[in-house]
Amino acid sequence: MKPCFETATRLARAIRSGRLSSVEVTEAHLQRIARVNGPINAIVLVDREGALKAARAADRALKKHKVNGKAGALGALHGVPITIKEAFDVAGLPTTSSHPPLRDNIAASDATVVARLRAAGAVILGKTNVPELCADFQTESPLFGTTKNAWDARRTAGGSTGGGAVAVAARLSPLELGSDIGGSVRNPAHFNGIFSLKPTEWRVPSHGHVPDLPGATRTVRYMGTFGPLARSVDDLETALRIVAGPDGREAEAPPVPLGPTTKLVAKGLRIAVLAGNPLVTPSADTGAVVQATAKLLAKSGARVKQAAPEGLDWQQAWDDWSDLFQYLIRALQPLAERERFFGKTEAANPSTRSVARAARLDLGQFLAVLDRRDQLIRRCEAFLDDYDAWLMPVMPDVAFIRQSPSQPLRIDGVDHPYFFAGTSYNFLANVTGQPSIVLPCGFSRDGLPIGLQLVGKRWGEAKLLGVAKALEQLLPPCPVPPDYKDA
Repeated sequence: MKPCFETATRLARAIRSGRLSSVEVTEAHLQRIARVNGPINAIVLVDREGALKAARAADRALKKHKVNGKAGALGALHGVPITIKEAFDVAGLPTTSSHPPLRDNIAASDATVVARLRAAGAVILGKTNVPELCADFQTESPLFGTTKNAWDARRTAGGSTGGGAVAVAARLSPLELGSDIGGSVRNPAHFNGIFSLKPTEWRVPSHGHVPDLPGATRTVRYMGTFGPLARSVDDLETALRIVAGPDGREAEAPPVPLGPTTKLVAKGLRIAVLAGNPLVTPSADTGAVVQATAKLLAKSGARVKQAAPEGLDWQQAWDDWSDLFQYLIRALQPLAERERFFGKTEAANPSTRSVARAARLDLGQFLAVLDRRDQLIRRCEAFLDDYDAWLMPVMPDVAFIRQSPSQPLRIDGVDHPYFFAGTSYNFLANVTGQPSIVLPCGFSRDGLPIGLQLVGKRWGEAKLLGVAKALEQLLPPCPVPPDYKDA
């Protein structure tokens, strides 16, 4: 058994059974990190001493529980080493979110989700790289440098959970915790050939995540979510069940139970398929993987139909997502800083127009955005009354060669505005607050991984996990990037 190539749930079973010790597994990951991490720069802070201390404690606890006949009381990730996105507080370690003014910020306590993972027995190996304030789908950090894609070092790792996705793909960590307000756990999973889960909005509490800035007024009250990246759907489920549920700090988070995961097979599933939307046409490679996955499901007995909610205005939906996002992150900016955008509402770039609108959004306009959002949620929820999940691209193309965000993204020879194109598919589940699971479903002609997302109804993670497990059974195992098979 090669510890670094096992999933988190398999490692948990091996540690619990005594086939492996937590110290063995943790040391194996630390050795691999020391050997492999340097060139890809996925993990930017390794807590070797803290991880080994926790692993030794986990082994002692297991021995004590077995002596007392209480091994079943151990947490679901007992003794399993994992990584955490740098934007989450881990007590005693820096939390900067790659924002230079936070260079010296040391977390006094764990974020809620980190505390819950520790309570479940997880061993924290270290923290993974992010772009500044988690605001890009490339991971270029002014504090920690660039994270490189596990499949092609010239290409983006994705973002903002880029470091975490590369760590999981390169087998430096079996499980990562990330955050997502515009695709930030989903696009890195797609770009690196792994799995991820964006839960329902407010399924998982936000306390201890930056942004918001430490000590500042909380402004990110819509669309942001927090979820795992891993190498199996079982791992996604295990992590979600650990971190889900309100912590009493945020009034928006309701105590909605997850419930048992629905046991499903492909036969009889009702799957809606979105091959493309009017905003950005996906690449031919992406389209081919969508069609191949739809055929795979249909051949296995699923009822598959190309479909989308009737009357869905994609451009208005994107504008509302972007305006709400921009408004939240700029809400506390001084008026003088926002005024420099006022004259750009007629710009050709949709993102520039959105920044200009958000900079001068008044309360009535803000409420109108929320009202349209409510209508969109109702439309998409009603659509999924007739389907078990909605299958669609995560991004319009594979991981692109790293570039300046000021340059357009080129997809099959056509240029598109960078931020607009990069969010043109993953934005929808953020603005509706619906859960989404990414699975690695195929490859481009150049051998780069292509993930697809399954979107489900709000608070419907239990069913969506069942659908994802059914699809996972039809797909090859989570792929290993060629350079890391024997590393």
